[in-house]
Amino acid sequence: MEQSRVSGLNDTSSADVVEAGTTGVTPAQTQGAIEAMATLRRRCPWSSKQDHGSLEKYAREETEELIEALEDYRSDASPAHRAAVVEELGDVFYQVLFHSALLDESGSAPYGHTLGLIIDGLEEKLIRRHPLAFGEDSRDDEMPELEDVEREYRRIKTEEKQQKDDNQ
Repeated sequence: MEQSRVSGLNDTSSADVVEAGTTGVTPAQTQGAIEAMATLRRRCPWSSKQDHGSLEKYAREETEELIEALEDYRSDASPAHRAAVVEELGDVFYQVLFHSALLDESGSAPYGHTLGLIIDGLEEKLIRRHPLAFGEDSRDDEMPELEDVEREYRRIKTEEKQQKDDNQ
């Protein structure tokens, strides 16, 4: 079974190693969502006419609805509020899926290509921005101090911004 990049970063117990397909989401689920989006772009008159600009308002609305659901859940962690958060996360994910499909189309890439880039980029960013958790100096038996993590995160964000500015 294929492992994520995270599992090979340092010596971890078997409980810390995440194998593909054992995290509660399957490749088939991801593929199914990508294929459903591709079908909507081909066969749904509304979906086929959308572009990044026309979808912008929906991205804002869905994000606001997610924030409301999270606020409700924080005040009452009931199953109903949890279900509402899950539903709103799905709506936000739909926006990510839709915009990534548009990027696939504009770049003549197969559906799912941009989503793969998003996921890979996110994994790399999580690892890069959290060296105290993933780096050579990380310790499996000890959580770093919050102040150290925040200081390191700010340092890395500053470096990333400087690199981005230098490349523009």
